[in-house]
Amino acid sequence: MKPIIPSMPFLGFPSDLVLAGFRPVRGLLVETPAPALTPEQARGEFESLGDLLDLHYPRPLLAAIAREMGYDADLIAAGECETGVTGHSWTTYCDESWLPMLVRWQAGDAQLVLSLCETFERGGRPDLRLTVLGDAAALPILRRLTVALSPFHLCRPDLCQGPVAFDGRTRSLLVPEIALNRFGIGAHVCGDAAGRIGAARAEGLADIARSCNLSSMQAEATGMKPDELQLWLRPGPGPTMTCPADRALAPEIIELIQRQSVGEIRRLSTEAIASRLEGRAEFGRRPDNLLFGMGQQSPTLIAQRLHLAGLLHEIEYLPVDRKGLFSRPFGTYQLALGDTSVGPAFRRPDDEVLAGTEHRTYGREATTGIDLLGLGILAVEHCLKHLRASQPPTELREPPKAGIPVPEFGDMRKLPGAPRARLMPIEKPSFGIHLGLPVRVDRSVVVWRSDDAQALAIDFAAGAGGVHLAGMRRCPVPVKAGR
Repeated sequence: MKPIIPSMPFLGFPSDLVLAGFRPVRGLLVETPAPALTPEQARGEFESLGDLLDLHYPRPLLAAIAREMGYDADLIAAGECETGVTGHSWTTYCDESWLPMLVRWQAGDAQLVLSLCETFERGGRPDLRLTVLGDAAALPILRRLTVALSPFHLCRPDLCQGPVAFDGRTRSLLVPEIALNRFGIGAHVCGDAAGRIGAARAEGLADIARSCNLSSMQAEATGMKPDELQLWLRPGPGPTMTCPADRALAPEIIELIQRQSVGEIRRLSTEAIASRLEGRAEFGRRPDNLLFGMGQQSPTLIAQRLHLAGLLHEIEYLPVDRKGLFSRPFGTYQLALGDTSVGPAFRRPDDEVLAGTEHRTYGREATTGIDLLGLGILAVEHCLKHLRASQPPTELREPPKAGIPVPEFGDMRKLPGAPRARLMPIEKPSFGIHLGLPVRVDRSVVVWRSDDAQALAIDFAAGAGGVHLAGMRRCPVPVKAGR
């Protein structure tokens, strides 16, 4: 396969168009280690850019896809959107370094989106992560790719294997010994003493492999019988469901596994690409990650980080109490009920940004006002409510340079601290990663109180595919005419 020539730059990917019309129903995850370093590379000696690119080297994965589909591998690498098959197109979006890379793939009526990126989750050496999303018409193709890409894995990929038939041909589906914890649903299959999986079971595994945490073991090492399948529907220890060797996996369960894989694949690709492009490592959602490095910080700052963590938890997980009521403190639910992604710069802002955002008291009675973080989220939700209306106001869709007041904040001036909010365009838009795709961040809401020396701006992108909260920053309080 020839060196890859991009069809378009990475940031040229038509995210708005794809997010508006693309409806994926299954996702695949493939991870493979970087090739072994030569002695020269181990010493950091690289003679050319091509020598450096060999560290990520996505071409073996793309060549395996081309072989399976009957494509000309050199054509898909040439960047001309050609595959050698009529009605099939392959458009590559990347820069000179190749990674991260996005591919918009049209295979007849089927639509697929591929992403490739480096990850560093196992230490200093990078691994290569390929994700594939496909719509309902692409399900047969995704099934073929599951088998064709099964030799690529971070663990031993061929402890057990079974035959899968495609168009009169029989191929071997390799099942790894260990499944890395990437999905919410896990499955474990048992092969015989030689590691063989029966044809009936292997046919069903082709519908779920690479879309859940699938692992295998030989019968002699477990108490299971050959071709038995265990399934657990949530991560961690818990109840499992055993599917006997003579019982096929129910179509409803296959559909459940495939549908949940879409959200997990989007999350994985978003985190990997965002950590590469946005200049800082992605901090996970666990509390110890959110609070990392806080030992020397002031109690007020720690309290605001905990408050931000609680807001993000409510947006991303929408907790429900025992009475079946949402615990969301705001009335619109626009962020919680839509596809909302959070950028690393928003999840863990700098100390200078959070300082001074806490609650304050006002007046003789020391009435507590609203903190800036809560005001900012509330302002974003009210803006989204108007933007998602059947006929959103023009000034909200394209705010003037001076911005416009958020309508619902007019009456809030009577509250302690006289909170204000404006929707403003960003003078120099940036890009964030939403659902694994680059989106243009061109709006911000600016909130402040009567005694704030600086306002708080929340930069975000909003479109047909949802909302991306890119980051927060401090900025001057809008001029008097804009108050």
